Amino acid sequence: MGYDVERFVGYVNEGLLCSVCRCVCEEAVMSPCEHVFCRACISAWLSQHSTCPEDRTHLTHTQLRPLYRYMRNDLMQLQIRCVFHVHGCDVISALESMHTHEAECDYSLLTCRNTGCEVQVCRRDLEAHLSVCEFGSRVCLGPDKDTHTCITELRTELTLFRAECVCKVEELRCEMESRLDSQRRHMVQRENILKNEVEELKAQLSCVMTDVCVLLAAERSRRQDLEKAELEKAELLELLKEGHRQFTTTAGDGPRKAGPRSLTLDCIKRKSKEVTVI
Repeated sequence: MGYDVERFVGYVNEGLLCSVCRCVCEEAVMSPCEHVFCRACISAWLSQHSTCPEDRTHLTHTQLRPLYRYMRNDLMQLQIRCVFHVHGCDVISALESMHTHEAECDYSLLTCRNTGCEVQVCRRDLEAHLSVCEFGSRVCLGPDKDTHTCITELRTELTLFRAECVCKVEELRCEMESRLDSQRRHMVQRENILKNEVEELKAQLSCVMTDVCVLLAAERSRRQDLEKAELEKAELLELLKEGHRQFTTTAGDGPRKAGPRSLTLDCIKRKSKEVTVI
């Protein structure tokens, strides 16, 4: 899981978002098809698939590589809020130095070191908590150490502890709702983009189908014309053969004046030549 986009100040390039979780990449890696992922996200994806989650091209762990230097520099220079800003930290720094800050942040959550106590408090409040922790070793300061049980003090501390827990739960709930809202917005945007792409592909497919139908109709018309021309050619050739036989039969009688039959043969020959040219 990468860094929540809502934590960043200013513009975040879309190319730096993980194609799986849609957050800013953490330990970013890149595929040969130049899609970017969090290392953890793409590792989880490739444990069940063997394709790129973005364009479904073949992809394996061995094909993953680091980001280009300019992309890595852009990523490391993004301005991000401290992860503990929900607890009051207002520090904003470059992503490359944020890990160092968060390791020492006064608002980072620490677990009480007293055995049996599982309370988490901010680093700066740890000492105050230790001074009142019910799991710490304390000496009763009541007027009668043998009979005094500090019940009133314990009840007060328990009330404070309950109030603190309610506050922590509410903060966590708000944080989770914020992250879920961010994820929903990203999913809706992605869905709209995919719908637009599908509509464009449908329109292109419709145009292609129309062109194919036009071409098929033209091809059918051309074939019909060719078949018709072939039939006319065959008829004319048959007429030519018949005329040639008649001419051969009458050739022995000597020259004669060109009659209607000779004129008909000339017309047939000319028409034959026209059909042959077609």
